[in-house]
Amino acid sequence: MRLLASCDAMIATPQFSPLQPHSSFAMTHDPYLVALAALICLFSCYTALTLMGRARDGVGARSGHQTPRETVAGWSSRWGWCAAAATVAGCGTWATHFVAMLSWFPGVQVGYDVTLTILSITLAICGAGVGMSLAAWGVRRFGSRASALGGAITGGSMAGMHFVGMMAIYAPAHLTHAPSAVVISIALSVGLATVAFLLIRKRGLSRRISGTLVLMTSILGLHFTAMAGLTVHPDPTLALPAHVIAPRSLAVAVAAVTLMIVTFGFVGSILDQHLASRSRREARRLRGYIAELEATQRELRATTRDLSAALEAAAAASQAKSHFLAAMSHELRTPLNAVIGFADLMISEAYGPLGDERYREYTGIIRDSGSHLLSLINDVLDLSKLDANRLDLSEDVIDVRRMLAGAARMVSADAEKSNLTMTCELPGEDVFLRADTRRIRQIVLNLLSNAVKFTPAGGSIEVTAGPRGAGFEISVTDTGIGIAVEDIPIALERFGQIDSAFHRRYEGTGLGLPLAKRLMELHGGTLELASTFGTGTQVTCVFPASRVLSRGDALRLTGEVTAGV
Repeated sequence: MRLLASCDAMIATPQFSPLQPHSSFAMTHDPYLVALAALICLFSCYTALTLMGRARDGVGARSGHQTPRETVAGWSSRWGWCAAAATVAGCGTWATHFVAMLSWFPGVQVGYDVTLTILSITLAICGAGVGMSLAAWGVRRFGSRASALGGAITGGSMAGMHFVGMMAIYAPAHLTHAPSAVVISIALSVGLATVAFLLIRKRGLSRRISGTLVLMTSILGLHFTAMAGLTVHPDPTLALPAHVIAPRSLAVAVAAVTLMIVTFGFVGSILDQHLASRSRREARRLRGYIAELEATQRELRATTRDLSAALEAAAAASQAKSHFLAAMSHELRTPLNAVIGFADLMISEAYGPLGDERYREYTGIIRDSGSHLLSLINDVLDLSKLDANRLDLSEDVIDVRRMLAGAARMVSADAEKSNLTMTCELPGEDVFLRADTRRIRQIVLNLLSNAVKFTPAGGSIEVTAGPRGAGFEISVTDTGIGIAVEDIPIALERFGQIDSAFHRRYEGTGLGLPLAKRLMELHGGTLELASTFGTGTQVTCVFPASRVLSRGDALRLTGEVTAGV
């Protein structure tokens, strides 16, 4: 199907011989339509470059870490801006071309092939889409090379649109193009479009305006340079189609495309202003947040420095205390040992009777009090040595059955005095541990002493031992007053005192369980505490597999088993 654009103004224009060839510029162009074509070209170029700038800014703004949803939204937005820019650029160039063609009066009737006309606008849009996408997306990675290549592709597609559009002309004449004019027009289109894309590679209104003028010059230069090389050879033997469409059809199509460009430009401008305004508001808000965060950061840094200084001072004081107490071990124990020793000597009446029985009772009180004080001093000194990393373990071989039996005998007198039942469920075969004999005995005696102290008369205490996985465990279970679940962490802290009048009836410094826990950790094991208030407590010492020895290994290490008593 052909569109026929007849020239009603031919009556007012010079007439040419139907057999005389003549060039395009020898014919009449309507100056008003030429001006309209230039205006459409100017507006479409500015709008297309503005939309392409939005696509380019979207690429830069969205670089960095994004969620998958943000990534998809960003890609969709950038593709949308590129598609809009390509549509405006392609349709604007096409409208410029055909408005300029409507201004041309060749002296013969002119028709346009629909298929080639549609192909020309499609070529313009697709070529502009490829070129602008490359310039917008590749500028961050390839710099000016991406902009230059994108401009060249866009300019080439515009040239292709022009000549495909010229191929769509149907007239009773032969049209010939001068090769030099074709080459110059294509060079103008590609070269100036490349320069325009290089100009808008950087942001700025002045660069956008400069790029618009250069791109507009490339399109108009392409059209009118090619038209200058066009020669029309009238041929009356060529008949026009019988069915033609009034020239208004082409005018309506061009007007519709022009209206679309204007709409795109208007909407794009409003949207651009809205986005820019929102960006400025967001920037102001973010600057406020940043200023607030920086102020908070400065305060936190100052607080952190103060806390670090305080912690360093406290750590230094604690370390000095620990070193002092560890160094004072001999000075504290020696006089106390002398007091206990002389009290035992007086009770034994080695150098004669004491006389009054009350002296013997008072001497016993002195010995018991001294022993209790020595036990407290030993616990404090042991914890201080642990804090100062000055507590060394000896690697002994311990017979677990003999060690537990000996510890049970040591507290059995106190258990009988409190009317408590004590049972020991020991392994049937010999089990040996590689550990510090004195410290393991200290742990077990501590647990047994606590069980005796916190179990009311008539209660029971059970000592069990056995394998636990590849390791070994020793448990002390009592039917005493128990500990509430929320108070268990307090009981495992040094000097921890449970805030209960029921517990405060029992004497203690709160060092036994923390010391036992630290000693177990020093052996590579753990201390587990399970308790129910009012029912009883179970404390379990778990030794790792590396601490468990077979009888053969124990004999090979020592030659004879160390009695753990």
